[in-house]
Amino acid sequence: MSETQSKLWFSGVAFIPYALLAYGYNWMTKGTDHDLTITSVVLLGGRLVYALIDNVTAAIAWRLHGRKHAVEAFLKLMRENRMPQRDSANDSLRNYLSYVDSDIENNAAIRSAARQIATIVEQSHHDGLMGGGRVEKAAQEAYERYQGGLPAFRLPDWIKTE
Repeated sequence: MSETQSKLWFSGVAFIPYALLAYGYNWMTKGTDHDLTITSVVLLGGRLVYALIDNVTAAIAWRLHGRKHAVEAFLKLMRENRMPQRDSANDSLRNYLSYVDSDIENNAAIRSAARQIATIVEQSHHDGLMGGGRVEKAAQEAYERYQGGLPAFRLPDWIKTE
């Protein structure tokens, strides 16, 4: 939560130059208080529109291009290191990576690959909520593909699926 609060704080502080720019423009043109308000709204509104356009284009680029390449990169890392299959269909990606990393019988390269995937996912969460979620979903999709498409959730044995 402190990460989000910190980013919100810096986003708010980033508007200070825009306010100073609006005040400077108003002072140079000897404008009124109403002119200062309009100038501030135009500058801050323009900044918000730019941020919106930036976020929308980033989301579109991720959907069209980024997710595919991220999944392929995670799959390549898993395949090249010949990571073991999961023991249970209920294992999540985090549990699997933790298990592979802590299993001393595994090759050092396999343990290193598990640590690398876990680090990439964790680091992506520090880069932002949206990006972190995207990278984690890509890693989860690669994990499911690598495990042969097994579902992450399995129904209990007492439920018949005929």
